[in-house]
Amino acid sequence: MKKLKKIPEIIYEDKYILVVYKPPGLVVQGTKRNEESLLKILKDFIKERDKKPGDIFLGVVHKLDKKVSGILVFAKRSKSAKRLFESFQKKEVIKLYIAKVEGILEGEGIWEDYLLWDNIKRRAIVLKRVSENAKKAITIYSTLYSLGKETFLLLMPFTGRKHQLRAVLSKKGYPIVGDTKYGSKRKILNGKAILLHSLYLSFPHPMSKERLEFWANIPDYFSFDVKYENKIFEIIKRMYKYWDGVKYKAIDVLK
Repeated sequence: MKKLKKIPEIIYEDKYILVVYKPPGLVVQGTKRNEESLLKILKDFIKERDKKPGDIFLGVVHKLDKKVSGILVFAKRSKSAKRLFESFQKKEVIKLYIAKVEGILEGEGIWEDYLLWDNIKRRAIVLKRVSENAKKAITIYSTLYSLGKETFLLLMPFTGRKHQLRAVLSKKGYPIVGDTKYGSKRKILNGKAILLHSLYLSFPHPMSKERLEFWANIPDYFSFDVKYENKIFEIIKRMYKYWDGVKYKAIDVLK
């Protein structure tokens, strides 16, 4: 019998959804043939655990970049996949990231930028104003603390553009530590990770509509000072207010 890969931590599971912790260095959904991915590992695990014949359905409704860690939700039914996708489209899903960036950043607020995806360089380009094919990117940010020449901050992306947080922070002069693609000066875990982590995910259950909240512990390699954990909760309350303001002002623009 084929030995299964190490299974990432399962945070929550029911008949309709599966919430897991994605480790850094692992793609969510492989694009190359036989490429190891979180999706494939989980499908193999469920197939063996539940003794299921045939293919396993596991719907990818959002992704994290390969070098990013944190919370991901998968759909276990086609109906729940459709409803989760609709929740993302309606801005009912709240995602909160923690990042460690190069440079000293202070304060909090909202950034509005325009992103254009470069298919050749496989990276996002940040523009100052609207342009053909560019998409608006809105990011709510708040700083936690600085240490030396680096800063920890919380990020709540209102939009979900590809490489949004990585590109926007780099353009503003604060590349994420370890993100050499966007200008960082050093590598993390031999280049397998960057210091960006999906810390919190909240969304209505696709069937019951109950609002769910999930947390993923900050990895040790971030060297985060735990005495600032309470400050995270204080900031989240303020970010929710920003979120509501942004939602009602920008929802029509983003359709």
